[in-house]
Amino acid sequence: MALLPPISIVFDTTALLAGKTLNWQEFSRLGECYVPEAVLEQMQFMCDRASEPETESTAREFSRFYPTSGWKKTSLKAEHPLLKPAPGHNLSKRARLALDVVECCYGLALRYPDRLVVLVANEQPMLQQVMGLQTKNLCGMPVSALLQWVRSQRRPPVVNHHLQLMRSAKPGQSSQSSLNEAGTRRTSTATTRPTSTTAAASTAVRPGMYTAKRQRSSLRSRQFFSLLSNLVSLVILLVVLAAIWRFVSPASFNQFWQNLPILGTQR
Repeated sequence: MALLPPISIVFDTTALLAGKTLNWQEFSRLGECYVPEAVLEQMQFMCDRASEPETESTAREFSRFYPTSGWKKTSLKAEHPLLKPAPGHNLSKRARLALDVVECCYGLALRYPDRLVVLVANEQPMLQQVMGLQTKNLCGMPVSALLQWVRSQRRPPVVNHHLQLMRSAKPGQSSQSSLNEAGTRRTSTATTRPTSTTAAASTAVRPGMYTAKRQRSSLRSRQFFSLLSNLVSLVILLVVLAAIWRFVSPASFNQFWQNLPILGTQR
């Protein structure tokens, strides 16, 4: 039985501020924990200049925990076209920090393709950005899902999904380029052999037609499985969001659930 890929967990400030020393210690058992350099600087800044006393207290608690925690600071980052802000758009301080964190996660995923990088953040746009990168060894979750993972000792569906994607990839295959690698290789290496006689050229027509049909059929199959994979990822995301909603606000979730048309027709 193949071993599961190791897991690296990257924390945003929103996730750190939602925990305490006991939580951080529990998180250490799930995998190697990373704090982006920009996040660590922000936590240190909030030790004395936080807008709320509770935030300042949590930041100070983390500053005492971190030096002996075994957690690692990282300044590794990688850019991606989907992460670039719109031209002329000025990012706020919080938006710049969020961008730094997502680029840090993407950089770690590229540097360590055999590891699953998990972003933990309580801001949904950050989690959506990570999902939009469509990188096999990179995913995200809110801190509530991480807490549930610790307490139940059961990996969240999104983690199991990406671990399975990584195990199904070919050895040495890039986590990002593997999605279209098969189709690219087939189209780029397709060649025709010249013939010296008219008879040879005429006999090559039918095999060529058969090959083209086979390639079109293969392309449709790849497109179908790609669509199916995206649909599965969307369903997993919706399940995770529903679980978060139910955990955070069970009353509003139950009201929404009872008002669903499907449930209404059953009543």
